[in-house]
Amino acid sequence: MKLLPLAAAIAAALVSAGAAAADFQWSHQWTFNHTAANGSNAMGSEIVAYDALNDRLWIAGTDANQANIGQGGIDVLDLSGNLVQSFSTAALGGINSVALSHGQAAVAITAPTKTDPGVVRFYDAADYSLQGSITVGANPDAVTYTPDGSRLLVANEGEPSSYSIGPAGDPEGSVSIIDTSTFAVQTAGFSGFNADADALTAAGVRLTGPNATVAQDLEPEYIAVSRDGSTAFATLQEANAVAIIDIASATVTDIKSMGLKDHSLPGNGLDASDRDGSGNNPLNGNIQNWNVQGLYMPDGIASFSQGGKQYYLTANEGDSRADWPGGNDEIRVGSADIDPDLRTALDAAHGTDWQSNNDKLSRLTVSTSGDSDGDGDLDRLQVFGARSFSILDADGNMVFDSGDQLEQIIKAQFPSLWDDGRSDNKGPEPESAVVGKVDGRELLFLGLERSNAVMVWDLTDLSSIAFLDMLFTSGDVGPEGLSFFSNAQGSYLAVANEVSETTSLYKVSAVPLPGALWLFGSMFLTWLGLREKREA
Repeated sequence: MKLLPLAAAIAAALVSAGAAAADFQWSHQWTFNHTAANGSNAMGSEIVAYDALNDRLWIAGTDANQANIGQGGIDVLDLSGNLVQSFSTAALGGINSVALSHGQAAVAITAPTKTDPGVVRFYDAADYSLQGSITVGANPDAVTYTPDGSRLLVANEGEPSSYSIGPAGDPEGSVSIIDTSTFAVQTAGFSGFNADADALTAAGVRLTGPNATVAQDLEPEYIAVSRDGSTAFATLQEANAVAIIDIASATVTDIKSMGLKDHSLPGNGLDASDRDGSGNNPLNGNIQNWNVQGLYMPDGIASFSQGGKQYYLTANEGDSRADWPGGNDEIRVGSADIDPDLRTALDAAHGTDWQSNNDKLSRLTVSTSGDSDGDGDLDRLQVFGARSFSILDADGNMVFDSGDQLEQIIKAQFPSLWDDGRSDNKGPEPESAVVGKVDGRELLFLGLERSNAVMVWDLTDLSSIAFLDMLFTSGDVGPEGLSFFSNAQGSYLAVANEVSETTSLYKVSAVPLPGALWLFGSMFLTWLGLREKREA
């Protein structure tokens, strides 16, 4: 009887647990369905934020039902899941986001004509009275307070209505910085980079908006603020970059490319097809290395500090410009014209049928920006999103990437959460991220839009980052916004599920593992080793 494989498996498990040094536990508290029958004016759930002074959750939602398109608003729930207040914002425009700090709520609203300047409305979180309405940039997509609550940062995404009608259809992206006491507003814009398009492109910043200036091309998505409140990072998803912002001067000081992920390297595999099984059926978890590159294209971003150092964590979802007329930058490999040099390299790596067979690369959706020399054929196969999370240092340099662990973990431990219909696109789509302390441990909660779940990772030791568990509830679909908070009763994660139009609350804990377990593990491995020697 050979016990070495078993011993190795147990050793690996103990090493993994040892890295985390915690027993993560969670319990589903409740789910609220944002329907008119339940008194909801939000009619959906996109972003959730915690009001620490009043122990309430504010949820911004827009009805996903096409029959009620344009409806939306705010629902306020207590921590038992009861609706305590609800109001509509539909008459003002499209609601996008909500944030709370020190008893104040900020709500971001896109103008009825989305390319016009939007507004942020401030409310007293206790009595819901309006404190002020501030004009900001076009399509304010996310709002984030500084840690002391003195400033609110607004990611004005500036999405186009169309690339086919000239500058009027593509407003500039920007970040508004609002004093939350006086409501004075400053704007950190990108027009100062308009003359630097060639240098930014050479540095890896993806500028692909047709006929767009740099300022029009860059579309801030989410913002995270440093612990000391001096600096902010904004994700520029379509540009595959982040912007670094000095808050005091309201200045964008740098634009940093996220670079390209090499999916041919061990640990960087991906499932490239939704029709790679028998008879064009999907083969779930067919993770392989391919000679393609990943555009990280971060969506959500979180801030945390450790050992006196500042870090930012990105959820690398990926996104194209295909939603806007004149901006389609997607193509399937099977339909693409491939540069002869690239074809030779792919033939050598994957055989000559990689482009024609569905079980190889034919179905994979890639970016037309892979045509690096502009001659009409693809010189590189670049996929949207990196199917991972990354950690950046205070200068925007990548110090960690999770590789293919997201897909590998889902395949091995949660196969029912695998959505093979997205394998040819962006996989599980890590969308949002929050980092918080639970029982002294630094934990990451990572929302997976297509797996309908939230992954939990232990970041306490950045040299040994460990996966802990997956949070999910049947019926919750499309986690979009996450809010972590702690109060006298414990630590919690609230999840806004966009597709199912539900909000769920989880209670979480991370109990240190008892020393006796390590003693048992050590003794058990010793016993296995001795028995192996006796049987050799």
